[in-house]
Amino acid sequence: MNTRGPELAKVFLQTGDCFIGVQPTLVTTVLGSCLAVTIHAPKMGIGTICHAFLPDSSTSRHPQGGEPQICRFVDTALQNMLETMDKIGVPRRELCIKMFGGGQGVAVNNVEPTGSYNIGRRNIEMAKKLLKFARLDIQAQDVGGPQGRKLMFNTSTGDVWVKKLNKSQLTASGASGPRGAKF
Repeated sequence: MNTRGPELAKVFLQTGDCFIGVQPTLVTTVLGSCLAVTIHAPKMGIGTICHAFLPDSSTSRHPQGGEPQICRFVDTALQNMLETMDKIGVPRRELCIKMFGGGQGVAVNNVEPTGSYNIGRRNIEMAKKLLKFARLDIQAQDVGGPQGRKLMFNTSTGDVWVKKLNKSQLTASGASGPRGAKF
């Protein structure tokens, strides 16, 4: 597959954003404890991805009653992505779902992230819970662990490339091109 050709648009997905590619697009993002979920409709060649930061929107409602940034949270991002695919007319049985990220994060003052502080683990648990409730299976995943990840998602094919990053690469731009494991 040609991921670098001129016909493939490129987007960098920021933390708290979602993207739906109705035209072939290569979406890149960098994850630590954040979680990326990709949903692909193979028959239509459409894909969507989120870069969620926190697991649960119910604990973060705006004091004036406004809604939180939808794709900042795993629960509302997944709901939004699934509703978007429903509106396009993709039957849920045809969706291919993949999940990445949710790393442990960096220990602070030599204290390991555990319990409620392990945002990565909580992000993973929330996604799995919601997808199970929706009766949707995860076809591929690379989650947890101590490393960050650079991810590239082709919205047309559903292919995802993941490169594990060390601490110094999380702050750098990372390597270009689809290197690492393909999912």
